[in-house]
Amino acid sequence: MYGLAGKRALVLCGTRGIGLGVARCLAGYGSSVTISGASEASAAETVRNLPGAGNSWFACDFAKPGEVGDRVADTGPYDIILLNSPGSAPSTVDQLSATALQQSIDLMLLSIQSAVTAGLPAMRRNGWGRLIAITSTSLSAPISGLAASSVARSAVQSYLKLLAESVGRFGITVNHVIPGKIDTDRLRAVEAATAERLGADVDSLKAATLDTIPLGRYGTPEDIGELVSFLASDQAAYITGTGIRCDGGLTRSI
Repeated sequence: MYGLAGKRALVLCGTRGIGLGVARCLAGYGSSVTISGASEASAAETVRNLPGAGNSWFACDFAKPGEVGDRVADTGPYDIILLNSPGSAPSTVDQLSATALQQSIDLMLLSIQSAVTAGLPAMRRNGWGRLIAITSTSLSAPISGLAASSVARSAVQSYLKLLAESVGRFGITVNHVIPGKIDTDRLRAVEAATAERLGADVDSLKAATLDTIPLGRYGTPEDIGELVSFLASDQAAYITGTGIRCDGGLTRSI
């Protein structure tokens, strides 16, 4: 459908959650997919269960941005890179320390920048490339229980916009997907932390959240994967520098 056969795709943090959903979709549409994981065992196991052939993996630590870039450089070149990253620990802004904020920036901004720096030269030479990031609804409204993440994501958004302006002339597009409530381990951990902070029941909290989503359900990682696959294709060649929501109508701003 999307003409991705023969394309080499890298999915950062691709062993579970949204990253895994994207990896499955890209592989299903014919790309050879490399995933990164926190451990060699989890990455290797995930790759064995992906569709298609020619898939591979590597392990790296996103708390060490330089290591991420080194592994991308060692395993490339890539036509498509999903710029996905681990999330920061839940915290409110009054609990936010300088150390926690720096850790969030390392995980969510500097690791992404390191991967881009490693992957761009080959894309420029080829005159074609797709850089697609996973961001957050916190770009529209900061999330009080995810203060460190909200701050770092804002920096990522600015970085991506400037990057799109810089590399468009090389046939490289840069976009980001803004997920809503996606049914992942990360969402469940955040819900548990929020329920504890509010002294609420997790099931009640989830029911109240579902009432705010017009489509009445949480999204799936594959919902995000389908959108990423489209943005990676030639059909999306004139889309760059933008963020696209995939949230079931959750965000109320126009």
